[in-house]
Amino acid sequence: MAKKSSAHTLEYILLGLIREQPAHGYALYERLRNTPELSLIWQVKRSKLYYLLDKLESDEYLTSSVSSQDSYPDRNVYQITPGGVEVLENWMHTPVLSSRYIRLAFLSKLYFVLQENKQRAAELINQQIEICQGWHENLLQQHQALDTRDFIPSQVFLFRIGQIKAMLDWLNNCRDDIPDQ
Repeated sequence: MAKKSSAHTLEYILLGLIREQPAHGYALYERLRNTPELSLIWQVKRSKLYYLLDKLESDEYLTSSVSSQDSYPDRNVYQITPGGVEVLENWMHTPVLSSRYIRLAFLSKLYFVLQENKQRAAELINQQIEICQGWHENLLQQHQALDTRDFIPSQVFLFRIGQIKAMLDWLNNCRDDIPDQ
């Protein structure tokens, strides 16, 4: 997978869940629905989940094997490939590059990084803080360059500056409150 937008974050979540434990499609669907940390971030229809599993398999990030069941239809059990592990690791340890992806992509990354290592989670948060500080400084400069009579543009920048400031406050709190493992 090339660099993905947040619209594809669910693909990475599936890779992460399958890396934790190989599973069939319905089990993954249930894990997404019943894992409180992920269900607060993502909801997915089963048809979309199966589509993404097929796509990940055709992209060679997953493989599947048929699991026979006595009185039930056979199921495809998915396993992550080395290529899937590589793209998952790259995604997990890279901060998001747009503020609109903080809630979906960043929180999803943080979920998986925290499963691995508290220190790496703090590093990811610190990287994200640096990026957010750059956004904040850029917005402040753009706002200062406006004509004082440009009311609506000024309000747009003030709103966006407030959003980034809130993200920075949240990220700092998040880093300080990382649970002990």
